[in-house]
Amino acid sequence: MTGQPAAVAGRRSGWTVVTRRLAPLLDPTLGFVALVASLVALLGADEATVDARLEAPNAVAVAATVLAAGGLAWRRSHPVRSFAAMLSGCLVVSLTDHYIGLLSLLFLVSLYSLAAHGRRRDGLIGLGAGITSFVSLALLDVPDLGTSVLLQSLALLVAAWALGDAIRSRREQQRVQERELVESAVAEERLRVARELHDVVAHSMSLIAVQAGVGAHVIHSDVTAAEQALEIIAETSRRALEQTRSMLGMLRENSGDGTRPPTQGLGDLPSLVDDLRAAGLLVQLTVPSVLPDLGAAGSLAAYRIVQESLTNVIKHSTATAATVTLRDSSVGLAIEVIDPGPGRSNPGPGSGHGLLGLAERVRLLDGTLDAGVHGTGFRVYAVLTLGSAR
Repeated sequence: MTGQPAAVAGRRSGWTVVTRRLAPLLDPTLGFVALVASLVALLGADEATVDARLEAPNAVAVAATVLAAGGLAWRRSHPVRSFAAMLSGCLVVSLTDHYIGLLSLLFLVSLYSLAAHGRRRDGLIGLGAGITSFVSLALLDVPDLGTSVLLQSLALLVAAWALGDAIRSRREQQRVQERELVESAVAEERLRVARELHDVVAHSMSLIAVQAGVGAHVIHSDVTAAEQALEIIAETSRRALEQTRSMLGMLRENSGDGTRPPTQGLGDLPSLVDDLRAAGLLVQLTVPSVLPDLGAAGSLAAYRIVQESLTNVIKHSTATAATVTLRDSSVGLAIEVIDPGPGRSNPGPGSGHGLLGLAERVRLLDGTLDAGVHGTGFRVYAVLTLGSAR
């Protein structure tokens, strides 16, 4: 069963390749067929049965027919030139009192092509030129163009232009929608990268700053503690570089399937807590015996929520301890991080950007986030739903 979709996809892709290769030949083929059919109609018509005033075909009529019908060969690539050739040829055939025959129908195709593949102004000019030409020919009383034929021709001209203009408008609307989708995807990807960089850099720099302060404070009194602080700085820097390189690698990839696993997830929470404990923050982590399956994106979001919340404790609080509690909820996983406080008097620059990133993460996964003052400290409470990998 798994081979059937692949086979269907292969057939579709093969058909797409064939149609793309044949596309440049469609209009030249149409022009050639139209030219041959128009000449056959011109040379094989019985002029006496159509209108006694019609002249027998001559070189001028043949050349004008070739010019008009052959112009359809570039009806999409050069719609204005194609329509001009069609209009000129039809006028020559009619003004020399020859049978226009199939060209009257092909003229509608040419006008439609001008309206569909040219600019709107070109289509309107073409419609005006067609109406003016038909009315003028009727006033000149050319053969085979009575009042009833004129009215029918004018109605068909308007219908051909309207159809082409509607298709052109629809195509332009689709292009605008596609451009908006691309711009939206680019903006979303930019926000995603900004969130990842913020979480990695902010967390790592906070730990490095804390350990650098510790090392500077004890470097003369406790060499062992200073060495430990430097080791933590080195390890934190190495992990930050690895995560940054991983994100850059994801940006350079062109697969676009979104299947690459995140660099962190729920399984990495114990390691995160150990790093923070080494930095001096006593973290109490409580997790259920069996974690729900949130999917790759949900697992990464849960990790980032805990990481950013604990990083904020280091940056903005005087607390030396924090609690992290994960528990099953009716829809998925509930995450609670409590900073007992109190907070620092000066939170520092950039305060709030991390929480904004968390809110965006949770919103994209159809979860909920509640962050605010909790006693003298701060509390972050998030709920992530099952199936968050979409």
